[in-house]
Amino acid sequence: MANNYFQERKDVIINLFITSRCNANCRECVNQTITLNSGLDSKILESDVDRDTALIKTILKKHKNLPTTVCFYGGEPLLLPQKIVQIIQRLSDNGSDNRLRYMIYTNGENIANFFKNYPPVARKIWIYAVSIDGDEVQHNKFRLGTDFKRIKKNLQFIKERYRGNILMWSTLREEQSLLNCFKEFVRLYQKGLVNHFFWHWLETPEEFKDFPRYFESYTDEFGVIVDSYIKYLKKGELLPIAHLNELVLYLITKKERGHTACGAELPTNYDLIGGKVLACVDLPFKQGKDLKKNSKKLLRFKKELGCNQCEIHFYCGGRCPVQVFCGAQKRTKQYCDLLRAHVQIVQLRLEEIKNALKEKNLTLQEIYDRSAFIVRYTDVTP
Repeated sequence: MANNYFQERKDVIINLFITSRCNANCRECVNQTITLNSGLDSKILESDVDRDTALIKTILKKHKNLPTTVCFYGGEPLLLPQKIVQIIQRLSDNGSDNRLRYMIYTNGENIANFFKNYPPVARKIWIYAVSIDGDEVQHNKFRLGTDFKRIKKNLQFIKERYRGNILMWSTLREEQSLLNCFKEFVRLYQKGLVNHFFWHWLETPEEFKDFPRYFESYTDEFGVIVDSYIKYLKKGELLPIAHLNELVLYLITKKERGHTACGAELPTNYDLIGGKVLACVDLPFKQGKDLKKNSKKLLRFKKELGCNQCEIHFYCGGRCPVQVFCGAQKRTKQYCDLLRAHVQIVQLRLEEIKNALKEKNLTLQEIYDRSAFIVRYTDVTP
């Protein structure tokens, strides 16, 4: 390694909830089990182009010339692509285009049609986060209403039409194999259909059915992934596993995050739904408003979980507020156990990783610029 330093990009992040509609019926969908438990008409939660564009412009004015990323969220936002297009066009007409970047969270079912119907705007999107939960068998089992082959065909369609970031995002449920997700990522990555990988544990009010079994399965499979990551690294190839690369940076530089992983309490993070600013678009409507107004209330869970005394607080910064406030407390603490084990697995291989980086003359800044930068636009930690 040429140095022990890297520069992070800091920008304003605006998550905009486009619609609660979705063409899928995924197992343990966070929208169905947590987010939409607000007793509100679903139409109220849909984006209004005039209202939301004005709200974004107000935020841009507040933060003057800071770069900003607008992230379109749902439901499935590409069910209402015209709203995304209209908002982007109006922001461009406002003269803010040079400071704005755009991201879409999608299940991938409608991404090819988006490119066919709105090619200039579709190419303008900086990041597409596409939900893929493993190979065809595993994905189709858990992502009901979506089809792996169709998503893959869509990615093949846009391959020659797009030069941005395609993030494969896997949501891990208890019955799923992380290794299965990783192997599918490698296949898609080698074909040039995706260029980033991230996984995240499900937010849910349900408890694990067999946590000891899952703990053993996850740690064993993650160990295999870290071994594969190091083998690629020794050949001079940095696998773009977003949060693994960020963790490597944190361990080498002894950096501390300084806030919750998702940054829900930061004044530069905005979650817009129904014309309101929430602490997180995944929180129930009323609860999300209340927590956004009171950051102390939002962060009180850190005392209850013992976050400040935890050996990985420097990296985690505190568990996902959605899981803490809306999930089973026992499961939340089990996620803490899993993440501690996750960090330890990487720590035990850190010298090998550092030696490989040094041998291949890969700088920490390259790790950030090529992979870890995208972490801020995910749930950050597994």
